[in-house]
Amino acid sequence: MNAKLDFDATKLSEALKYQIHVAIDYCHTLEKHDVLWIEVFGDVTVEGRDQVEVKDYSDNLTDGHENFWNTLNNWLKPVFNHQQYANLILLTTQAYGERASLKNWAQLDAEQRLGALEAIHEAAEARFEKAKQSKDDGENEPDDEGADDGGSERKSAKPSKVLKLQRKVLATDIRESLLEALPKVKIVTEQPDLLGLISTYKMHYLKGIQPHRMDSFLDDLFGFMTSAIKITGGWRFTTAEFDKKFAELTARYLVGTLKFPRLNSDDVEMEAAGIDVRDRPFAMKLDEIGGDEELILQATADLLHAQQYIAELVKDCTTSQEDIEDYSKNQLRMHRSSRSSVMRKCDSTLTHAQLQKASCAFYDDRCAEAADRFSTYDFTPIEFRNGIYHMLADEKPASPLREFHWRLWK
Repeated sequence: MNAKLDFDATKLSEALKYQIHVAIDYCHTLEKHDVLWIEVFGDVTVEGRDQVEVKDYSDNLTDGHENFWNTLNNWLKPVFNHQQYANLILLTTQAYGERASLKNWAQLDAEQRLGALEAIHEAAEARFEKAKQSKDDGENEPDDEGADDGGSERKSAKPSKVLKLQRKVLATDIRESLLEALPKVKIVTEQPDLLGLISTYKMHYLKGIQPHRMDSFLDDLFGFMTSAIKITGGWRFTTAEFDKKFAELTARYLVGTLKFPRLNSDDVEMEAAGIDVRDRPFAMKLDEIGGDEELILQATADLLHAQQYIAELVKDCTTSQEDIEDYSKNQLRMHRSSRSSVMRKCDSTLTHAQLQKASCAFYDDRCAEAADRFSTYDFTPIEFRNGIYHMLADEKPASPLREFHWRLWK
């Protein structure tokens, strides 16, 4: 299928992805209480600090480019309220045109910037008047090759879109607002294209990530930035939630291994001894196989270990709740298969007491097995894995396939 639709959404998709990657870059500049918004107040906005318009263009940024004048016009609209920002930033992939006076923008003060805009506008108005006169006289005026403004007014008796924007921006009734905005306007040109932006990001922020996993890291981060929950909830990011996600992904894709957190086991065991768990599902499942007080106490201690380990892992942003859920699902699946295998080998003539004894042996064997490694940690404590068993046993299953039992009978 080679035919393309009249409207190709590829460029639109690329532009949106470019904008999101710019937003990711800005998230790394956030201070403790900063908030970043996407699309709500403009392309990318850091509340009270920066409003960034992101433009991915292939042509040059000339004095009369619509990109520049349309951005200025949007910032000056009464509904925008530019006074709440310290910086108004036009970030574009464009390079300045060879004869663009805007290329000196950073060196000009507010009055000089106003003068430069007025000079550009006056030249555009002069060309427009000349074009009108030529039309009235029936002449076919050649294009003014020295003009650097897009110059569509040269070919028509009607003002171009850019000329209309210039008139709006330089209107006397918004001059005070323009003079307030001009010192804050920054033009950031010659930004890399999408692939270049991604490459630069990897070099700056992902040096500790395994090279073959960098794309997966960015895919996960991009998914976080564009999740349905975020978009429908206002497309808003706090410093804390971005930092947490970045730390979580770093831990997941980091070169090498992470240290598992340490707990004071004596304190955990003392806490376990003071808890009455007899009516808890995990304890009842041990009781039904004839587990004694010591066995249930150890199980309680393991469960508390797992809960506290999980709290530390999530708090340190070295893992996510999803990682823990995935590990738990794997343990459940392996446990059910192991239990099913042992049950098939049980003699059908065994008494209930014998089945209880066999179940206790099965329990001991399972808890004595080496713990499967969790994520990229240097080791996984056996009490963490055993505690996961008891957390699974303590849950109310959503389906029969989620049931966790130690007994070797139905």
